[in-house]
Amino acid sequence: MNDLLDPPRPTLSRPDSDDLESLMSARGLCISILINTTPGPRLAEPDRQRLHAHARDVLRRLEMEPDAEHAKLMTTRLHNGLDLTTRTPADEALALFVNETTVSLFHLPVGVEDRIVIDPTFATRDVVRAVQSNPRFLLLHMDSRSANLYRYNQKYLEPQLSPSFPALREGRVRAGQDPEAQRVFLRSVDVGLSRHLAQENLPVVLVGGERVVGDFLRLTRNGARIAGMARGIHSRPALAELEDVGRSVMKDHVDDLSAAAHDTLYARLRVQRAVTGLLGCWHAAATGKPELLVVEQHFAMPGRMVAEGRYVEPSDDDEHPEVIDDVVDDLIERVLQSGGFVSVVPDGTLREHGRVAMTLAR
Repeated sequence: MNDLLDPPRPTLSRPDSDDLESLMSARGLCISILINTTPGPRLAEPDRQRLHAHARDVLRRLEMEPDAEHAKLMTTRLHNGLDLTTRTPADEALALFVNETTVSLFHLPVGVEDRIVIDPTFATRDVVRAVQSNPRFLLLHMDSRSANLYRYNQKYLEPQLSPSFPALREGRVRAGQDPEAQRVFLRSVDVGLSRHLAQENLPVVLVGGERVVGDFLRLTRNGARIAGMARGIHSRPALAELEDVGRSVMKDHVDDLSAAAHDTLYARLRVQRAVTGLLGCWHAAATGKPELLVVEQHFAMPGRMVAEGRYVEPSDDDEHPEVIDDVVDDLIERVLQSGGFVSVVPDGTLREHGRVAMTLAR
């Protein structure tokens, strides 16, 4: 079992919400390279070759930059980014981001479309999907004698050490005996959970045996924050096992949130309170308050902004300096930075709506 006080950090570099915010704030000449990879302890040779082939394409496009000194700097930084991949492990996909101030490599738990993007901003759509599929949460593990609280920070699970946790039940504990003492103990656990939720209002995953989880559910005042549970786990798993359990439960929770977002969109469409198509969504995001953007996973379009960014027009020349490689990525960032929610759906879901639709807050 892992030492609970010193959890080992995984070698995979998964992006978290702070990473996403930093990437979305970057401006300048931004290079994004995304490829699917085979999970393993090292980047597979075919994946490495594809990554370097994409990098050569980037280098060719950098040669076309009018500022030769700037292009030389970006070439050096790109090579620095490639050096990071020499001993890296691999997940479902790999994302490399390079500009004047950033060289970042992330492992994504979601599949992507292999691509390079050279734009005034990074191509963050797949990072959005990765962060949304891997949210922060609290995990409460209980048995009849103790309760431990953990926090998942999108990179690893860490114990929460406080006056409330770990919580230990006093006196001799006999299975199925003294139900009142059990209720007193679980109420104190619930009070401790409330203290943590007051500091950071995260979804909660319950893990434990059938009886103790059932007893806790009957008395907790934090039911609205419980995202899901894993019952029938009586032992004290290692941190890595608990993390796998928690992330699996949260995957179902994320799927439920996505389904709810789609229901909201179609309800708005029925009463004509949503816009569809890229051009309409762009103008609405630029001039209004986005609430919810639903976009197909591989929908991309090069284009250029006009009328001070209030409109966008498609372009066939995605290598022209004034053309944004993918205005869909820029639209996603605009919605997120305005406080809206983004849901990425499978291709074909919004075929009759131009592959993208958006609702506006009142």
